Amino acid sequence: MERHWKMFVVVLAIVTFILLVPLVVFAIRANSETCLKSFELQNKKQLLEEKLRQSKESLREWETQWWSCSNISKDLKKDLEELTSQKNLMLSQLQELKGENQDLAEKLRKAEAALQLEREKKNPEKTNSALPGPQISKLLVLGLVITLFL
Repeated sequence: MERHWKMFVVVLAIVTFILLVPLVVFAIRANSETCLKSFELQNKKQLLEEKLRQSKESLREWETQWWSCSNISKDLKKDLEELTSQKNLMLSQLQELKGENQDLAEKLRKAEAALQLEREKKNPEKTNSALPGPQISKLLVLGLVITLFL
C-alpha cells in the first residue's frame, strides 16, 4: 500500500509539474511587454471607438440642426420675397392714389372756380358772401387726402 502512495505522490508531482510549467509560461507571456502593450492598445482602441461614436452622434445632431436652419432660411427668404412684392404693389397703388388725388383736387378747384363764377354772375354785388372759396377748397382737399390714406 505504501507503494501506491508513493506512486500516487509521484504521479501527482508529475501532473502538478506538467500543469505548473504552462501556467508559468502563460504568466510570463501575459506579463511580457508585448502583451501589456497589446492590452494598452486595445484599451486605446476602445476609447477611440467611443470617441468616434460620440463624434458621429454629434455630427448627426449638427446635420439635423443645419437642415432645420436651412429650411427656416428658405422659408424666411420666401416670406421676404412675398413681403417685398406686397410692398411694391402697395407703393404702386399709393402712386395711383396720389395721381387720383391730384386729379380730384384739380377737378375740385375747377368746380369751385366755376361755382364762384356762377355766383358772381348771379349776384355781382355779393361776390364773397356765401362761401370763402380758397379756404373751403383747402379743407376739402385735406379731408379728401385724409380719407384716401385711411
